[in-house]
Amino acid sequence: MVSRCKIKNKKMNRLEQYFDSSASRGWDTLVKLATETSWTYSESQKLLEQKLNNHTDIAKVLYALLGEESLDWVYRRVPALDGLSPIECLETPETIKRLKEALCRMDI
Repeated sequence: MVSRCKIKNKKMNRLEQYFDSSASRGWDTLVKLATETSWTYSESQKLLEQKLNNHTDIAKVLYALLGEESLDWVYRRVPALDGLSPIECLETPETIKRLKEALCRMDI
């Protein structure tokens, strides 16, 4: 019961609030870079794309960042995503923005 209270009182990051039009342009640049440097339509990349419900842009960036590890990482709960997994972030437009903003903040 104590851990639930700690989670309830934990400050949420809500990264989606930072994903504005400028961040969207930055995202597009990041997707282009990931496409040019990492995306070959390999079997693992196709699988990642399927796991991400055909959000190809997210798959490309995620694969550029984590490579094969991204296939498992999409199911992990991530503190920067307010405890959601990347897969869970695909459920609403706001949490998709949260995921994109978090990925933009990761180093390639």
